[in-house]
Amino acid sequence: MATTRFRFRPEFFSDRPLELVSLGELKVTVFKYETGIPGLRVENSRSSMVVLPYYGMQVWFLEFDGRPMAQKSMFEAPQDTTKFGDNYGGFLYHCGLNNINGAGDGEDPYPIHDVLPFASYRDAWIDAGEDEDGCFVAIGGTYVFRNSQELHWAYTPELRLYEGAAMVEMQATIENRRTHPLEYLWLCHMNWLGVDGSRFVYSCRKDADHIMVSPMDLGDGSPRDEAIKAWSQALLDDPTRADALGQEGEAYDPELCINYRYDADEQGWAHAMMVMPDGDACYVGWELEKAPWALRWFCRTGDEDGIGIALPSTGTNHSTAYQRAHGYCNTLEPGGVDVLRWRFGYLLPDEVQGMTNRIDAILEG
Repeated sequence: MATTRFRFRPEFFSDRPLELVSLGELKVTVFKYETGIPGLRVENSRSSMVVLPYYGMQVWFLEFDGRPMAQKSMFEAPQDTTKFGDNYGGFLYHCGLNNINGAGDGEDPYPIHDVLPFASYRDAWIDAGEDEDGCFVAIGGTYVFRNSQELHWAYTPELRLYEGAAMVEMQATIENRRTHPLEYLWLCHMNWLGVDGSRFVYSCRKDADHIMVSPMDLGDGSPRDEAIKAWSQALLDDPTRADALGQEGEAYDPELCINYRYDADEQGWAHAMMVMPDGDACYVGWELEKAPWALRWFCRTGDEDGIGIALPSTGTNHSTAYQRAHGYCNTLEPGGVDVLRWRFGYLLPDEVQGMTNRIDAILEG
């Protein structure tokens, strides 16, 4: 079970794609977008994605079995900016660790979703090897955050793809490098393409103790404002109305978020699917211990169409002060390390049935 690590440099990336790693059906190709952002295309026989190794370790593009899966947006390529709204077209964004939600309310000095979405990774690599699950390639890197007299932490994500898989294995190692405890907040924002007629199947109990709707009010009295206020009230009255896409009266313009506190299976994993009309599904699963919450995020404006099936998180979509006041953060002692694990992928109809049975067993148990 040997693994070989490949280091690369920015000068490897150019307008002309270069296949850097090949292992059986697995390959990693380096290239550069017209906007100047370097990308790593990671592929096997069923999956294709683009990771931005120096730019937040974002997953910008995602395709399973030839089907594009990432959100619809106005951005065809990543833009050379760290302003969140000016460059929001990718599939996966790491968020945290100082805050995980909006900024500008006077209490959060960090940008929206904090520094991880556009973190500049100086240390990045490709691993290729074989383990008990088969041959794989992995993309990883370490980002270090330092703030004098306050914070010093390291975040090391890894994306791993196996031969023949339409499932991507993820993990992130968080290390507290200060001599004081670290309270951190974390979220992974995965944005799928919305499909009308889809339904959500998930291991969360459907009651007020486990589901918290965050109503949207734009405050301008416009038709858009009135529509989303009415839909917000409908979801407050019955949150399960959000369990299907394309309903009459549905309004997710500009966006709406619902917080879910999940249950786990015997292995400690939570599960969520967006089951599409043909019976196949997009899937997200994660270890629940360090991320007991998940946000379901909707953005369906006509220009954008993004569905966060389940965004694993330490807390909710409220302010940093709210998270800390309610204990929705994790604490690392000096020198302490946490490892967060999750996965995302595509399930065929027979696999959907198996996962549905697994979720039903969690909720019945």
